[in-house]
Order: sequence, then structure tokens, then C-alpha cells
Amino acid sequence: MGLAGFAKRVTSRPRAALPVIALLWLASSFVHAPSEPLPGPGPPSLQLGPLALAPPRVLSGDPPHYLVVLHSVTSDYDLELSDEYRSARQGGAQAGLRFRGRPLDPHTDLDSRGRQWGTHSPFLPALLAPLAWPLRGTVWVEPLAVLATLAAALAAVALLPGLLPASAGRGDAARAMLLLALATPLWCYARDLWTGPWVLALWVALLRADDPRLAALLGLVGTLIRFPFAVVPATLGVLALRRGERRRGVFLLSASVGGLALAVGLIQYLFRDVDHFSVFHSGIHAGFDGPLDGMAGLLLHPVDGLLPFFPVLAWGLWEFRKGGDLYLPALVYFLVHACYQDWGAGTGFSARYLVPVLPFLVLGICRLRPRGVLFKLALAWSLLWGFVGGVAPALTYDRSPWGVVLHVGRHLAGGP
Repeated sequence: MGLAGFAKRVTSRPRAALPVIALLWLASSFVHAPSEPLPGPGPPSLQLGPLALAPPRVLSGDPPHYLVVLHSVTSDYDLELSDEYRSARQGGAQAGLRFRGRPLDPHTDLDSRGRQWGTHSPFLPALLAPLAWPLRGTVWVEPLAVLATLAAALAAVALLPGLLPASAGRGDAARAMLLLALATPLWCYARDLWTGPWVLALWVALLRADDPRLAALLGLVGTLIRFPFAVVPATLGVLALRRGERRRGVFLLSASVGGLALAVGLIQYLFRDVDHFSVFHSGIHAGFDGPLDGMAGLLLHPVDGLLPFFPVLAWGLWEFRKGGDLYLPALVYFLVHACYQDWGAGTGFSARYLVPVLPFLVLGICRLRPRGVLFKLALAWSLLWGFVGGVAPALTYDRSPWGVVLHVGRHLAGGP
């Protein structure tokens, strides 16, 4: 089979597309570029100039802090993080191999007894803890957590075709999977310990769940992992009640309210000795504002926007006007994050807060079935940045497309 025949088969058959996606994602997670030799013992690795072939690592942003919490839960059976951050500064692997022995600003609040409590939701590390417990205290917790995140994102890609219209064919299903996996920032985030891929997977699974109890459980877990996700089961619950599906609606609304209540209750208990009040102690101190700046920024900002890197997703936005179970919760989720004064979300690639919304943009494209030269150019550009972000995330974090080009050019010229 020639290359053209292989490409045609992959783009027309879901069973052929999924293994290709899995292979690309898995292979890229073992390639670290650019990468310097890391100090101290660790998993086997092979240094090839600026590249390193090694088990997956957390890379930047929030993932090192989630890894700290995971080590604390599995080793100390608590959520007090001072020991873990101290060990990481002294050369331990609690924050990941890249951050061993390096200054890392703790994402914590101090209480009156000097204890450090994390300002990120502890529920994703708690979810991973049973899986990581046999490897507790070792450098293998890190690659395990990253591979689990990759598996969750891959599961979402596999489930996505089930949300297409009944009239969709195998080719539509394969193209939806390939678009989500390769022409969005999901590849980049799937190879690190971010919450976005987990919330995305839970959202897709929730929509595929026929049993209201399972849907409610998925909504509850998603809310605990990322608190703003509560608007999704709440919106779906209201829509279900309007259709007369009382049982499903009540279960979904209960998941939203119950998830927030459980999260607030646990967090208030952990932070009971802190000298200031916050509902979630989430680290977001900038507050809220009108949505217009955030809407424009999340979509168009050259560094933190979605469309400068992935213009193909603009075609999917048009379908959001139809609302319903697919698009209305996604629109509400988008508007909630647009109201953040800190809508840029800190370190990341493209619009990090919009990662859970990506499947619905892709579904919008597949339903619209656009054609023409402009769409093909946008698709090619998006595939390029999906590949760059997936293979070399460090190049793309906190840079615009042009900033990435300038950075690579300076590096090739021998500059800093």
C-alpha cells in the first residue's frame, strides 16, 4: 500500500485512524525537545543532541504542582505539601524530573501553623492515586500520571464519533477523530498532567451515557476536577427537564450542586486555619469582569487565543448557534471563562481554558462539512501547529506563532 492509499484508509475508517493517533501521541510523549541532560538518577533515557528519548515528563505550568499533590497523597496520605516542595528543591522528583533541584514557586496558601495547602483542585491527583500507589515515592509516578492523561484524551477521541448525527458515515467519524487529535491543541495537553484532557473526556463520556446515574457520576467527577465544569451538568440538567426527562435532569442538577458542595466543604476544611477567606482557594485572585475582553482574547489573542494557531476551528463556531445538548453547555462554559480577568490562564499553548470545548468545535465542522481553498489552508495551518505543539510543547508555550518562528530562528543562529 502506497502513502496515498494509507492516508485514504486512515481518513475514511475509524478503526484505522485510532491506532495511528495513539501511535503518534505515544511516540511524541517519549521525545523531549529541546531537552538538556537532567541531574540525578531517573528512568532510562537517551540523549541525542538537543533531543532526549525518555519516559513522559511533566513539562511546565500547573502539571508539576499536580504531581506534587499526587506524591503527597500516595506517600504521606495527606494534602499538606510543604514536605514535597522542600524535597523537590533538594533534588527529589516530587515536582518532576525537569524541576528537580530547581526553584519552584509553590502553588499554595499558608495556614497559621505554617502548613502549605495547594491552591489547585486536589481531586485529579486523588483520582490517580490508586493507580500510582504501587509506585509511590519513585520517579515512575510521573510517567504513569502523564500516560494516564494521554489515555483519557485518547478515550475521548474514540468516543467522539458517537456524538455525530446518525446519518454520518465511517469517513465522517474518522475525520472527526483526526481533527480533534491532530488539528487542535489537544495533542499538546494530552502529553502532560493537565486537567483539560480529563474534563474533555468526562464531558464526551457524559453525553454518551444513557443511564442518568452514570451521567451524574461523570458530571460530579468533572466538577470536582475543575470547578467551572459544574455549569455543564447544570445546563444539561435544565435542558433535560425542559424535554420532560425529569429523572435525568434531577440527577444532572444534583451532580452539579453536589460536586460544588463537596469541593467547597473539603477546601474550607483544609483551609480552616488560613487567615483569609476564599470559596475555592483556587489561586485565581484577579476576579471576574464582563465577557467581551475574554471572548475576544480566548479566540483571537496572538499568544493565548485559539484561532491564531487553529483557524480551522472557526468553522465549528458557527454551529454553536443551534444550542442543544452539544453546543449550549459548551457556549456557557466558554462564557464563564471569558468572564475571568485572568482568562489567559498563565502558562500554556493557545487557549488552555478552551481545551474541554474542542470536541464540540470539531463536531460543528463535521456537521457543516465545509469545502473550498480557504478551509483547506486553515486546516493545513492547524495541522502544522497541532504537530508542533504535540512534538515540541516547550517551543509553543507562551508564544505566538510568529514568536515560535523567531525563537527557532534565534536558536538556529546560535543565539539565546
